[in-house]
Amino acid sequence: MNEFEKLSKKDVSAVSKRRNFLKKTATGAVIVSLPAKSVWGTCTVSGTMSGNLSQHGDSDHHCEIPNFNGGRSPGNWKTWDNNLHSTFRSLGDDRQAMGHRTQAYSNRKACYESAISAALNHTMTLDSELGAPQITVQQGLDKYLGPNFENNIFFHMAAVYLNSYFGFYNGIPDGRDSALEQIEKLYLYYKVMSNSPTGFSITEDELGYHDGSTYWSVTHCS
Repeated sequence: MNEFEKLSKKDVSAVSKRRNFLKKTATGAVIVSLPAKSVWGTCTVSGTMSGNLSQHGDSDHHCEIPNFNGGRSPGNWKTWDNNLHSTFRSLGDDRQAMGHRTQAYSNRKACYESAISAALNHTMTLDSELGAPQITVQQGLDKYLGPNFENNIFFHMAAVYLNSYFGFYNGIPDGRDSALEQIEKLYLYYKVMSNSPTGFSITEDELGYHDGSTYWSVTHCS
């Protein structure tokens, strides 16, 4: 079993360290404190995240969509095996240098395929207080339920996870820890805005999908 096929104990530990300061009250879940470098990023909330939020004015909460730009769309990730060379620039360079019919290139390509397949099996772990189902990235990609964004939150979270994991976003580190932070930001935004008295509004353009490319490359390849 290689490094892509199982998560390390460090990964599991990192998940537990990202627990937020959520407390239950008689009226619902209240975010009582957010650290300066919270994984929730640009979202801050005062008041409840339950249906009682509708009793408060807009001044009682503030939440901006996370700043994602340049990643691949969920639909593109569903057909990732058709876009490897345009997605991963390093693999495209290897193809040109090695020749696409060589065994060396074939082995190199297989390493990328293994890395992606492993990432699709990662669990999109969120804080248990949020009540989100613990599903894999692949299950998220399989959850497209029509044009309504609210019905497709896990579909988009899967794309954001993969975009972050493989280093598509400038200024956002690659890897699992970062990917979990980004999907938590998006899910909190979704939770807050779906309970907002002003209604929920988001478009795919706001998630910055440009079907871009990444220079991420495998570090160990047999």
